[in-house]
Amino acid sequence: MNIVRSVYAEVDFGNKDLNPVAKFDSITSLVNLIVPIMMIIGGIITLTMLLLGAYKYLTSEGNPEKISKAQSVLIYAIIGLFLIVASFVLTKIIGFVLKVDMPL
Repeated sequence: MNIVRSVYAEVDFGNKDLNPVAKFDSITSLVNLIVPIMMIIGGIITLTMLLLGAYKYLTSEGNPEKISKAQSVLIYAIIGLFLIVASFVLTKIIGFVLKVDMPL
């Protein structure tokens, strides 16, 4: 019974099949993957918060405390949406200034 296995002393970290990080040959390709995913997640969260704020506002029954809570949820959701758009614009501006091709 032979328990000894083959050992490879040299590993090619540039091989895309063995190392998934090797697929990102530059920071641009990594940013092009991460930024759209983050924007989609942020958009989904913003939509959820807008719907939640609207539901709270509609079910407040005229209670001033509930109305102020609903308004604060709506305001923070709109601020979040503004931050998402601003991050996209800032990413595009940085790509333009550094002359990096970022097909976002």
